[in-house]
Amino acid sequence: MWQWLALDRPARGAYYAVALAGALAAAACAVTIPRLGPERLPPVERGAVTEWVREFHPTRAVRFDLRWTYRTQQGTSRGRAAVRFVPPDSVRFDYRAPFGKSGAAVIVGDDVVWSRPEDDVGRLVQVAPLFWAALGMPRVPPEGWGVSGLAEGDVRTWRYAAPGDTLTYRARAAVPGASLKAQMRSAGQVVGAVEVVFADSVLQPVSSTMVFPGSASTVEFTVVAIEPITAVDPEIWKAP
Repeated sequence: MWQWLALDRPARGAYYAVALAGALAAAACAVTIPRLGPERLPPVERGAVTEWVREFHPTRAVRFDLRWTYRTQQGTSRGRAAVRFVPPDSVRFDYRAPFGKSGAAVIVGDDVVWSRPEDDVGRLVQVAPLFWAALGMPRVPPEGWGVSGLAEGDVRTWRYAAPGDTLTYRARAAVPGASLKAQMRSAGQVVGAVEVVFADSVLQPVSSTMVFPGSASTVEFTVVAIEPITAVDPEIWKAP
């Protein structure tokens, strides 16, 4: 089963999810998200899928400068964020919101190691694998989950499955025309979905939208810049 987003309580190897998530359309309207990929995919080697995933990951530490938009039935808020990514799977996320609010979190793989303040950061991060996808980086196959997939030309669809839960990706790494979609389901229902828009000349995201069809909320990222990091201060991983 998917777990609630457990801020400050890392659970190694588990995915973090909220029960219901948001919608692109106006608030009270139900949103139908079609299944990503076919209902059944053939088994595939875990190593092959890992190679598909690694095509999207930067090979060195980088900083993403983002603008974010958070939409709910109650309204919309906007701000800026900085995401420092250190291979293979560590992120420091810092954001600024209206009225002087700010916050930060450290995510390692699928674990939110810490966050301050918990509620505000949780609205933007929400589900760790979908947050990673929104940065243009699908996750590697989790231990103990079934792996299936299909390559059709340069378009690949793959899925991780545990009893009752699935995480599906559909992606194309070639540029121009690169694409990435992700969808998480629990008990047959969509928990959340992501679509990423990439630059035409390089495999870097320019925008992404996380859609959560139960709570009428979305998180949208616009990438202002991506820059290499020459040195990473170990202090960034410590909670304030």
